[in-house]
Amino acid sequence: MPKIGKLIGHRIKFNQLSFPVYLGILPHEREGLQQLLIDLEIELRPDMPDPHEDVANVLNYDGIRTRIIELAQARHYNLLESLARELLSVFEDEQLITKVRLSVQKPDVYADAAAVGYEIDYAWER
Repeated sequence: MPKIGKLIGHRIKFNQLSFPVYLGILPHEREGLQQLLIDLEIELRPDMPDPHEDVANVLNYDGIRTRIIELAQARHYNLLESLARELLSVFEDEQLITKVRLSVQKPDVYADAAAVGYEIDYAWER
């Protein structure tokens, strides 16, 4: 890494993480699974040291992905808003994270829209 300047931000991103969930309030939505799309930006502490190729010094995004899917599939959610706020609990104990931007979307709602969704920004005071 160059010695000039300093790292002022870095993040991990998930684009279009897709899996089936029980979601919705309408009768036809309660009959079965619907596809969910998640976009996620995880802002990491800028003072994290260089990991020097050591996996112990980075955020385990595989574990985060697994916890997101497990939590979202654990029960039926009526609202995208409720699901998004519940998913914030995945990040509670991750001291390397300062904030997240989380978007949850249903792609199969309208024929004339790629998806409809809800986005939330959340920051921790660590």
